Amino acid sequence: MGRYLLKFTKEGNIKYISHLDLLRVFQRALKRAGIRLRYSQGYNPHAKIGFAHPLSLGYESTGEYLEFETTDHAGADSQMKALTGCMPGGIRLLACRSLPETSKTSVAAAVTHASYVIRFHGDEKTGALMEEKSPEYIHKEEIICRKLNKKKQEVQTDIRPLILSFSAVKTNGSGSVFSMTLRTGSAGNLNPEMLIRSFCEFCGVEYVRHQWDYRRTEMYFLPERARQIRPLEEFSG
Repeated sequence: MGRYLLKFTKEGNIKYISHLDLLRVFQRALKRAGIRLRYSQGYNPHAKIGFAHPLSLGYESTGEYLEFETTDHAGADSQMKALTGCMPGGIRLLACRSLPETSKTSVAAAVTHASYVIRFHGDEKTGALMEEKSPEYIHKEEIICRKLNKKKQEVQTDIRPLILSFSAVKTNGSGSVFSMTLRTGSAGNLNPEMLIRSFCEFCGVEYVRHQWDYRRTEMYFLPERARQIRPLEEFSG
């Protein structure tokens, strides 16, 4: 039996398929590649396959991760080679490595942060204003946002502790680009769209969804007793 961590991209039109549809894409690809997934025991067995953290619909990514277990141990290079020719356009396999079968920590449970690059395609003057005000925004001690709780009641929450970094990025291309690293996972999670909505409100700018392109660039984990986050690609179980 084998356990693997696969890194891949999700770009182009395939960004519009849902999390569950993407899971089906990989399940079909694994089957076409002749890779036999391992199943859980019990009355309702399910394949041991899952993503590190779901990606919102409409987001692109250059740093997605899939964990899966097989009934054989063909080696990470062999698994990636077999899968490469079975993936649709927009999904590019970047790396595959073996994980310890004895580890009780799943990749999904290990994720603590994610980084994003977000491009604004609106008015140039508006973009320049937001670039100018980004340092003032991130240096606030509190960033209060409104959101709905599980009971559909509007509550206020401080998202500042969930933001590791946020800044404008100087580019030669069109539009304004913002880079950020946010808490992600069960211990704390911030959707980048909530941050951008808050940032627009701070700048006195209307948030218009189609003027923004979202791209997740990497996911991270914080090893026990470590002080710095590390790319999930280095996770060893």
